[in-house]
Amino acid sequence: MVNTVDSKSNTCWFDSSWGYFFKFMIQVQTKLKAADNSGARFVQCIKALKGFNRTYAFCGDFILISIKKLRLIRKVKVGEIHLGVVSRTVKETRFLDGSLSKFNTNSVIILNKKKRILGTRLFGWVSRNLRQKKFLRILILCGYNLI
Repeated sequence: MVNTVDSKSNTCWFDSSWGYFFKFMIQVQTKLKAADNSGARFVQCIKALKGFNRTYAFCGDFILISIKKLRLIRKVKVGEIHLGVVSRTVKETRFLDGSLSKFNTNSVIILNKKKRILGTRLFGWVSRNLRQKKFLRILILCGYNLI
């Protein structure tokens, strides 16, 4: 993992206390934004459960997360460990038809141990990879806002 940043084109500024968010895929110690109303605001990746060699996770992959910062109304506590599905990544994803999807933030949808969504609403757009990987409940809750 790169510790220093040479140019602003490789980073996405998010919060002064959390520093820079890198444009690489999701890996261990990546900070992500929660995309649901479970009560978490920021989470940190502990382990990529699927993806490339279980090192990097892309949109639609399961990751193990730890809750770091909370919202006012919450169902979770700081330090709890949950499953999550990556819904948006800053790194672009290319599709077979030539199009690509790219977002401004890395975000995750928090799941419980039975792989059900912890929140009742989802915020923002989600990637088309979630439709290909058949996360139908997530698509219904987000209102089919796909990119």
